[in-house]
Amino acid sequence: MQTAMILSETQRQYCLSNLAFFAQHVVDENGKLLKYELLSRLPPDAPVKDLESFFGDLTPEESVDVAIQQIHLSRQIYDNTGLICAINVDNIVLVEDALKQRLIDTCKQFEHPIILEFTELRPMPPADEVNALFFLLKKNNITIALDDFGTGFNGMSIFADYDFDIIKIDRTLISGIQTRPQKLFILQHMLDLMNALNKQHVVEGVESEAQFQQLRDIGFKVFQGYLFQRPCPVEEIL
Repeated sequence: MQTAMILSETQRQYCLSNLAFFAQHVVDENGKLLKYELLSRLPPDAPVKDLESFFGDLTPEESVDVAIQQIHLSRQIYDNTGLICAINVDNIVLVEDALKQRLIDTCKQFEHPIILEFTELRPMPPADEVNALFFLLKKNNITIALDDFGTGFNGMSIFADYDFDIIKIDRTLISGIQTRPQKLFILQHMLDLMNALNKQHVVEGVESEAQFQQLRDIGFKVFQGYLFQRPCPVEEIL
């Protein structure tokens, strides 16, 4: 069994200072590019390769620093392509006032639209507190998304209580839909619920034409996955 590598502070800071940023296509039912999702990757010569553990071990302040770097990048991409970028934000920002204010202040610097995708690494704070932040962000041309629905701590209260504009359906919910029709049944009802609540959607992790066709057949319209494009360095877009 492989053990996690413990980085020195110098190594951690090297990785943070040399992060590589990638973009992945988000497309419509015809495969047309609608927007990008920005992704952070460790530098090629990083002393650790476990991306998930590395980002999971960041302090809340460091996580927000990475998101703010991506917000700045999204401005360059929007100016060059006219396309919006989605940016992952650790939901720790929702419980710390100083981090919330940093995020608001950064978004106020720009007028271009962006999407903030909140990753649910811990339980969501009370809805009234979260929705108050979402209200302020939306006043600054920000769209709010929930990332990886179907994993973590999220449940039906996400639909009932929290003011997300977009729900991103995790790849685990579509994996195996060709042989497990009950998954399609569940997805169909999820889509009906999102439509009734006027929420947008993105289906993540689409990797085959068969998946793509089945998901389109039940009404999904926005997709992301290796079928359409593997993440590419941001420099290629710029």
